[in-house]
Amino acid sequence: MKRFIRRKFEAWLILLAAKILMGRNVHRSPVVSRRDNNDMWAMAEKLEAIAKRISKKYP
Repeated sequence: MKRFIRRKFEAWLILLAAKILMGRNVHRSPVVSRRDNNDMWAMAEKLEAIAKRISKKYP
């Protein structure tokens, strides 16, 4: 049971990081370049995939 809770919590933290990166996705920002914006979006998608694998116990 302890491992189950730990896995779910770790997956939740990774999803939180992904949501923060996706929240930084801004249109026509003078501060964040388009390339950095696209990179953050791609990182967020990768983090979501990792969180899903952790949560499902790497099937």
